[in-house]
Amino acid sequence: MKNEEYAKFWFETPEESAGFLLWQITNLWQRKMNSALKDLDLTHVQFALLAGIAWLERYEKPITQVRLAKYANTNIMMTSKVIRTLEKKDLILREECETDTRAKCVSLTEKGIQRFEKALNVVKTVDEKFFENKAYDEDFIKNLMHILKLNHGE
Repeated sequence: MKNEEYAKFWFETPEESAGFLLWQITNLWQRKMNSALKDLDLTHVQFALLAGIAWLERYEKPITQVRLAKYANTNIMMTSKVIRTLEKKDLILREECETDTRAKCVSLTEKGIQRFEKALNVVKTVDEKFFENKAYDEDFIKNLMHILKLNHGE
């Protein structure tokens, strides 16, 4: 069977597919982030969850693991695994919530705050270089937010 007989692409080349390009860009960006964060003994996912905790701590406490996963738009089981790793690194505290003994609440440790602040500068530098300063362009951000809102919760 020839390729033309079973592959009904809606584009001439893969590079014309927004999904394919987004997938490639996301993977490249994550590799660059992971490489840049390696010296801080963090992966990008670990940084993202630390950032989620840091952001949520500004406005609400206690922060449950489920709340963090919803905020970060991450899988609850994956979030739980990463949280345990961050706890072993002494970057977060993970303890029973006072309001719901079935839930685990998380917060940054002093070491976690220091590591996060260093990582924040690393991530900002990588973003600026990777996106050629478009990461802070208002239209670029609005377009990304629009796509996220259209597809959130599906």
